[in-house]
Amino acid sequence: MKKYCYWWILLLQVCLLAGCGDDDYHYPSVKLEFLTAFAGPDGYLQSVVTDEGETLPVVEDKTKTKIEANASVRIISNYASEMTADGTAGVVLYALNGVLSVTPRTADKFEEGVKTDPADMLAIWMGHDYLNMTLEVKENGEHKFHFVEDEVTVDAVTGRSEVHLTLYHEAKEKVQSYTRRAYASVPLRQYAVEGIREVMVHFSIHTYSGDIKTYDFVYIP
Repeated sequence: MKKYCYWWILLLQVCLLAGCGDDDYHYPSVKLEFLTAFAGPDGYLQSVVTDEGETLPVVEDKTKTKIEANASVRIISNYASEMTADGTAGVVLYALNGVLSVTPRTADKFEEGVKTDPADMLAIWMGHDYLNMTLEVKENGEHKFHFVEDEVTVDAVTGRSEVHLTLYHEAKEKVQSYTRRAYASVPLRQYAVEGIREVMVHFSIHTYSGDIKTYDFVYIP
């Protein structure tokens, strides 16, 4: 079966409630970040890896998210640091949502051809084994996203490779009313083959202005 990723991922909002008149209550310092979450044998999230590469246990997941047993998933989450029972650092997840994170395909793997409907890049940055981005697209009912692997070159002598990628985006309808944000992470670990010490990543996107913008990043496995 042909797979595409349909994701509408909105900016998360968390409301932390405290009892009225409780002057001693301190709101936790909540972060909104991309994370890689890992589930245990029961499918509930047990740990996360931050984009600084730190692995932290999940003290509590207030969303009660359940995925496939022993699987991992890319998320954007409102979370706060909290100590575990044994005194080590952990996290409390207050809200989360899935992030598009799929291995890029070569153009010939898209049976209906490569679609490059426009989108705007609000932010793009390198994370832990991922190239993260926040996209803005015009709402029109349904969108398909993926990543196209245009070219990969490897220099075995220098231990350096170059990867050219393009955002796949298909907007199903033409009526455009307002904009929304979508979040995506390109996994890069597959390019860290034996002997490669550095990967130059070139990521291109077709914008609403009619331009093609390319962003360059160095990935050190």
